[in-house]
Amino acid sequence: MKRFVLLAVALVTLAACDAPPGVSARPSSVPSFAPPSGSPPPAVSESGGYNDTDVMFLQMMSAQYGPAAELLKLAAARSANTKVRDLAAAMDVTQADELTAVQGWLRAWTKPLTPATDPNLHAGHGGLPATGPDEVKALRDAPAAEFDKVFLNLLLGHQHQAIEYARMELASGVNPKVLEFATRVDSSRTAQVTMMLGMVSG
Repeated sequence: MKRFVLLAVALVTLAACDAPPGVSARPSSVPSFAPPSGSPPPAVSESGGYNDTDVMFLQMMSAQYGPAAELLKLAAARSANTKVRDLAAAMDVTQADELTAVQGWLRAWTKPLTPATDPNLHAGHGGLPATGPDEVKALRDAPAAEFDKVFLNLLLGHQHQAIEYARMELASGVNPKVLEFATRVDSSRTAQVTMMLGMVSG
C-alpha cells in the first residue's frame, strides 16, 4: 500500500462541477474561479481555448476515477461505519458525474482520455495516479476489523493527489470552465480529506 499524506486544511463546501456543452451536471453553489491563496490567477481564455495543462489535468483526473470507484463501492458495501458508507456512496455518485464531464471535454477536443504513461512528464504535479490494482486488492483482502482504516488511508492519498492535479491546473491552465472545475476539485477533495482525517483520528 502506498503511503498517504495527511493534509491540515480548512473545511470547505463540497460541490459538483460545471460540464462542457451537452454534458449534464448537478447544480453547484460554488463561486467562479478563485486560485489558492498565494497563487496569481493565470490568464484565462474567454474564447474557450485550452492549453496542454488543461488537457493533462483532465486526463489525470480521468485516470483517477476508475480505481476510486472500486474503492468507494467496496466501502459502501463492506464498512460497518455508517458515516464511512454514506461518504463513500456520495463520493461515488459525484465522481461518476465528474468523469462524464471530464471525458466530454476531452472528446470535444479530440484528445486521448488517458494521460501519457511516461512518469517523467508527471513528476512535478503528484505523479501518475497512485491507486491501482494492488491498492484495490489490499482493500478487498482487508479483514473486517481493519477495513475502515485501510480504506480511509488509501482514499486520503488518492484525494490528496487530486488536489495536486487541481492546483497544477489553477497555476497554469487557461480554459475558464476547466479552471472552475479545478477550483471545485480542490475544494471538494480538501473537504473530504478533512472529514476523513477526523474519522481516522476519531
